[in-house]
Amino acid sequence: MVGVRSAWAVGVLCMGYLWFLFGIVWVPSNKLYQQGLVLLLWLPVLIAVLVLHKRLLPVWRTNKVFLGLLLMLLGWAALSTLWTAAEVPLKELKRVLYVGLFLLLFQILAELRSAFVWKGLGLAFVALALSCPVSFYLFYVQGMHPLYARLDGIGQAGHPILGAYVMALAVMWGLQFIPRQPWQRLVWAGLISLLIAFVVLGQSRGAMLALALALLSMPLWNGGRIAWLVALITCALAVVGAVLFMPFILERGFSYRPEIFASSVQMIMHNPWLGLGIGSEYRVFTANFPDGFDHSHNAFTHAAIELGIPGLLLWGGLWLEAFRVAWLQRSSWEGRLLLSSLLVAFVALQFDAASLWDSPRAEWFVSWLPIGLAMALAARRARSAEPGLQRFD
Repeated sequence: MVGVRSAWAVGVLCMGYLWFLFGIVWVPSNKLYQQGLVLLLWLPVLIAVLVLHKRLLPVWRTNKVFLGLLLMLLGWAALSTLWTAAEVPLKELKRVLYVGLFLLLFQILAELRSAFVWKGLGLAFVALALSCPVSFYLFYVQGMHPLYARLDGIGQAGHPILGAYVMALAVMWGLQFIPRQPWQRLVWAGLISLLIAFVVLGQSRGAMLALALALLSMPLWNGGRIAWLVALITCALAVVGAVLFMPFILERGFSYRPEIFASSVQMIMHNPWLGLGIGSEYRVFTANFPDGFDHSHNAFTHAAIELGIPGLLLWGGLWLEAFRVAWLQRSSWEGRLLLSSLLVAFVALQFDAASLWDSPRAEWFVSWLPIGLAMALAARRARSAEPGLQRFD
């Protein structure tokens, strides 16, 4: 039986989950954000695993493919510290541990408070949307930047590209929590409009493409009049946005992405099996930019450069399994939340992913958060196998 102490521990984990989601914009410094994660997430997860390890065994028995891929990826990344060129290999090993603990959080919450995994996204939608007017004021009014300047958000979403991806995810979450009352829907529409404005003002073409593709695909997996209405509105907004920002879009061209991809593939072929090792610094050189880029701008080529073809196969297999789980559950509310998150994140990983193993930051919203959500949804079968366990949903 889960006692009062266990219930209190689960409550701390819920706080850690919300700290991760809310803190990306509302915590003023990265140092404070990381310290909060240590106290509210890493340490509580470690304690919970020790106390509840027997409760987590059904998850392994019913999701061996998903969790097997994950454990092999984490294990291969940890093993690569033996040949990495990183200055402090133990620091890279610690980052792998952080990823493992973060994903374990979703397994524990899925077992003990499964509804909160998904309700937390609804709360995050509101928190992220409310940060948008603050960002607008600080950047355009107080900072006196012109309207055509690329918007920087507050907190750890200050990067115009990564911040825009976080807000694009929040748009998709909000669309799955639309209230029933007309006045509430007006408020909800206002919050969604703030998030879309943030994405547009950030001028990240990848974020706009990710959001547009996710919205336009809604009729295929969601159905209903609302999904079709959202898709049509998206088309209209895309046309308007393209007209308004076309000069800026064309001015930046393809940002060397095709050349970076070709050079990244060549780098992979130089060390195809082991890779450079986790945490190894590298530069991607192209003929038209001889100074080089400090990463491959693609999560899959980055995984292959660091971890070789084995790492690429494990990372790709993990995402295929996550999409499979989401597609099979697309008729459910949780399945739609997961599928929309995966679609936005997958596009983000093709153009703007800079790392997989750094400490938690905005990039985790498009790399590890969708995987954690997929694990939580897959764990439903394990929970249903033992209906007598007490939960706190």
